[in-house]
Amino acid sequence: MSIDLCSMSAAKIANCISMGELTAEAVMVSYLDRINARDSVVKSFIDFDADRALSLARASDQQANHGILRGVPFAVKDIFDTVDLPTSWGSPIYAGVRPPRNASCVELLIRAGAIPIGKTVTTEFAYFSPGVTRNPHNLEHTPGGSSSGSAAAVADGMAALGLGSQTAASLTRPAAYCGVFGYKASQGSIDLQGVMGLAASLDSLGLMARDIDDLILARAALCGTALPHEITGYSPPQKLAFFRGPHWQEADHSTQINCVAAVDALASSGLCVTDLECPPELYPLSECHKTVMAFEAARARYFEFRNHPKLLSDAFYSLIEAGLSTSRADYDAALAARDAAESVLANLLLTYDAIITLAAPSSAPAGIDSTGDPLFSRMWTLMRVPTVTLPFGRDANNLPLAFQLVGGFGADERLLANSRYIAEQLQITCTIPGL
Repeated sequence: MSIDLCSMSAAKIANCISMGELTAEAVMVSYLDRINARDSVVKSFIDFDADRALSLARASDQQANHGILRGVPFAVKDIFDTVDLPTSWGSPIYAGVRPPRNASCVELLIRAGAIPIGKTVTTEFAYFSPGVTRNPHNLEHTPGGSSSGSAAAVADGMAALGLGSQTAASLTRPAAYCGVFGYKASQGSIDLQGVMGLAASLDSLGLMARDIDDLILARAALCGTALPHEITGYSPPQKLAFFRGPHWQEADHSTQINCVAAVDALASSGLCVTDLECPPELYPLSECHKTVMAFEAARARYFEFRNHPKLLSDAFYSLIEAGLSTSRADYDAALAARDAAESVLANLLLTYDAIITLAAPSSAPAGIDSTGDPLFSRMWTLMRVPTVTLPFGRDANNLPLAFQLVGGFGADERLLANSRYIAEQLQITCTIPGL
């Protein structure tokens, strides 16, 4: 097995293949070897076809058109439709279902030359009930959820890129727990055709990688935006806001200290970092998020609730029950609170280049019967803004810690560029366990 290929960034893989220094087949063989060696214990993938993946890699080597992600193996969360592999949404109700076409985002990554290596484990309907995936940094700890399989696959060198999604903290938390970069797009900015819906005003596409440039590259494939080396007219961030927020005391001490250390290091590098008091409009947002999520999920997934109640977990059944008992007035009030908070945040981001805040209340909790607490992402998901999770530091048990950067709605490219700059200042690198 070629260890170097599994640890390469997606950008380097694509560049080496385009330059004739590597073949897509050699890359795919390396990744398949890694999956064979590791996935029996990490359990990232729910379905993959090694022969098909290898065939696609060989076909890529015969193509004259060099896509920007040529030959890059990527993992697909099992709520994204794939024509060649089943899509079960993490539920026995849909076991073995074969969609007639790929989700649009899957198709766009393929168009850019990337190769889907397999479907990764998701929690049931991308909610809270965990699957079988374990954290590659410590198999006795959760990888987070709901994008658990994609995060673990990327972290363990079984995929160069991971497709995920977020409705509460489904991308931020797994990225933080597994020690990889995670990008949650501005809600609605990337098409979700062919992606299972849970809450229409919250669902957002996300990406995970071991290198920040890979997130920029993948977004370029999905949106036609600038490649990392094409970013022009960029000026580094000057002012960051450090946001402890209303839930700071619910984070453990090591996580708090680690985030403060990142802030101090950035200040020492010359950035102006200002403590930001929580505006009153943001205080109720976590509860508002719960209201919106339950109300919308009850309508999106009522068919399963009505027709297959015995095949639902208790947690998911309770979510739908809660949503059905939520009044329209309470739902509208939660959205009104969101709208007011969005205006406040937009004004703040006229002063600050980004907000730095916690990504999760702790490192990955022990056990795999829970995916952890989404507390530190609920408000940002509700406000529909883009976020980038940056791995930084370790706790006393050598588990990854992280913080997140928050940008303005629709300013995804700026946020990614700022995240790239900050990752360079902090010299952040992702390490694959055992490599």
